[in-house]
Amino acid sequence: MLLELSPAQLLLLLASEDSLRARVEEAMELLIAHGRENGADSILDLGLLEAPEKAQQQQQQQQQQQQQQQQQQQQQQQQQQQQQQQQQQQQENRKRHGSTRSVVDMELDDPDDGDDNAPLFYQPGKRGFYSPRPGKNTEARLNCFRNIGRILGLCLLQNELCPITLNRHVIKVLLGRKVNWHDFAFFDPVMYESLRQLIRHSQAGEAEAVFAAMDLAFAIDLCKEEGAGQVELLSGGVNMPVTPLNVYEYVRKYAEHRMLVVAEQPLHAMRKGLLDVLPKNALEDLTAEDFRLLVNGCGEVNVQMLISFTSFNDESGENADKLLQFKRWFWSIVEKMSMTERQDLVYFWTSSPSLPASEEGFQPMPSITIRPPDDLHLPTANTCISRLYVPLYSSKQILKQKLLLAVKTKNFGFV
Repeated sequence: MLLELSPAQLLLLLASEDSLRARVEEAMELLIAHGRENGADSILDLGLLEAPEKAQQQQQQQQQQQQQQQQQQQQQQQQQQQQQQQQQQQQENRKRHGSTRSVVDMELDDPDDGDDNAPLFYQPGKRGFYSPRPGKNTEARLNCFRNIGRILGLCLLQNELCPITLNRHVIKVLLGRKVNWHDFAFFDPVMYESLRQLIRHSQAGEAEAVFAAMDLAFAIDLCKEEGAGQVELLSGGVNMPVTPLNVYEYVRKYAEHRMLVVAEQPLHAMRKGLLDVLPKNALEDLTAEDFRLLVNGCGEVNVQMLISFTSFNDESGENADKLLQFKRWFWSIVEKMSMTERQDLVYFWTSSPSLPASEEGFQPMPSITIRPPDDLHLPTANTCISRLYVPLYSSKQILKQKLLLAVKTKNFGFV
């Protein structure tokens, strides 16, 4: 409407503010009236419906989100109902079939609580000597250890031999005897020697500096067979350094943990099985060595095989002729021994009542250390490393007397 006015009229309107406002208001009324007649299409050009359109879009999005949430809630409810139905079905099956559970049920309840297929025993040190391996200590596994104890009891009861050779500390637990530090030498000879050297270092002049450099603490890393991972020997042991003052406690705790604490439940189950067969007082007079002899027996000692297995170490400082003569004396005496005396000698020497079937069975190989001349002292043995210490006696007769006496009295070098 304003565009239809002449230039003169426009100038007059611009000169009069009231006239210009009146014309503008008149133009707005016409536009509004025109928009009502023609609908919203003509008004869109003015952008007057942008805000209502955005509101509608937001409302549609909210409705879609609400629908999605409702669908998700319905799916969750359906899943919960299915799980409840499965649990009810499992409970009904258990009621029908008693307490028996399938392996699948066990794995659904706890994937780590299924069958434990780890070997029951392992060889921690000397080959051919076994200790129980705890595994997961499931009820079925502990029952196997109890059955092994029963088998050992039946072997003792019926004078039968058992092929498994147990470590010394295991036999002591079965007999109810106290396990001490020296039993660790049969369990892990290498670590036993390392710990023994550690004790020696504690008595040296610069012990504090040596232990500080070692940076040891009352925490140890276990191998896979013993459970793996790091364990503390004492509460807060990770932050407790080993010093010359507490090294004895560290060594004792170390040996105790690896021999007893790790396999506490299997050892208890084996003893319980043994006592299922034999009365407790039947074991009172037996030593660990007696038990092993009764259960594992003594095979025939082949002298030629023993000669082939044995090596000599010279600490006497004598000439080669005397050493050669001494070796001939020794083997001549062994060949003339009775079978029982040979078995006693091998046991005194290696802690095993019989020879292995092959060279691989010895770990470590048997050896003889010839000490300086001395007709007063008896031969000694370090069974954890299968080593016999014999002084260079002045005659064959003295060698025979001293050797037989040492074997009968079991003159171990460190026990």
